[in-house]
Amino acid sequence: MIERAFNKDNPAVVLGMFETGLGVGRSLGRKGIEVIGVDFKKDIGFYSKYINACICPHPLEEEEKFIEFLVALSKRKKEKPALFITSDDFLLSITKNREHLSEYFLMNFPEKQIVESVIDKFQQYLLVKKIGIPLPKTFFPENMTELNEIKKELSYPVFVKAQEVNVWRKNISSSLKGFLITKEHDLMNTFRAIFEKNSRAIVQEVVQGPDTNHFKICCYLSREGTALLAFTLQKIRQLPVRFGVGAVVRSVHYPRLLDVGKKLFTAIKYRGVGSAEFKLDAKDQRLKLIELNPRYWQQNILSERCGMNFPFIDYLEVTGQNPEPIYRFYKGVKWVNIYMDFNSYLTYQRDKELTLNDWLNSLRGMKVYSDFARDDILPAFYEIRFGKRLFRLPRYVLNKLKDGK
Repeated sequence: MIERAFNKDNPAVVLGMFETGLGVGRSLGRKGIEVIGVDFKKDIGFYSKYINACICPHPLEEEEKFIEFLVALSKRKKEKPALFITSDDFLLSITKNREHLSEYFLMNFPEKQIVESVIDKFQQYLLVKKIGIPLPKTFFPENMTELNEIKKELSYPVFVKAQEVNVWRKNISSSLKGFLITKEHDLMNTFRAIFEKNSRAIVQEVVQGPDTNHFKICCYLSREGTALLAFTLQKIRQLPVRFGVGAVVRSVHYPRLLDVGKKLFTAIKYRGVGSAEFKLDAKDQRLKLIELNPRYWQQNILSERCGMNFPFIDYLEVTGQNPEPIYRFYKGVKWVNIYMDFNSYLTYQRDKELTLNDWLNSLRGMKVYSDFARDDILPAFYEIRFGKRLFRLPRYVLNKLKDGK
């Protein structure tokens, strides 16, 4: 394929240097675009040869200083930078200060009211229900009295998760997505603890089916609302098992998911990059929305490997270079976080759902890794603890298998 010539004078500023930001930075850097990484803590993206990363003030705790930092960064560049968001930590402050920042950055993000509706799960629920997209049965108790009123309508198990993600991460857990509840007693105690920490949560029916029934559609919509990219993937394993983040995912062609996902993004007049996770309900065979995220998703580098370079199309769009829609991508390519996946394997193996041989076979075939790339090897060793993991892994595997854990 002959690639079109393009203007790369505008640098790219990528907010968030976790694996998500590393993927975005690599996708842009491989095109010869200058990439500046920004985060309030040192993370894996700092070690990529494609990214010149720097530390910034915390976007939530020091919002004013953070915005001043971004403006100063932009002023040092000859051309206005293109802005990319890869973490929820940056989403709110950018949205709140969008009008001011538009003087200094090129961006294609959803409107403020859309972002605010998506961040708050109650508003997201109302937004999606109005469109007619299937959802799990969901309740939003504000206090123990309301919880007592709805508990009779619940069928266990249920899942309790954040109503607003950033508040949950600060007050409840920075890593745990929620709690699987099987008894009324545990439900009451869980919510009591959440309310005591000045947080809110939702309680949702558990959509039946294995982890492989989780699918995601990732879209990029132009400023005019044209869907330039639509990419679909399937979770193979996740961590934590049942209710976690994809540890291994693969690209799939799923026309029904494309139809439902495009309907969702178009109906809410979405712009820019977004992803929506659905689960196929084993009971009624309907795709039910689990969550909608208004930013780049963790496994975004997979789409580049499959022929859909989301950050590059984003860059072309915001710099006024009129990218053409791409409708095809390679299927059956995997994205693997080997550390997460080994831990998920231990759970599946303990539950008699996966043997060692099946696990190893499942990792064969075309793939990209969350950290390792032949043209950019340092991020795979970005911290001492990862080096230690590498040397400890064979003994760790043998001990776990011997113990039957």
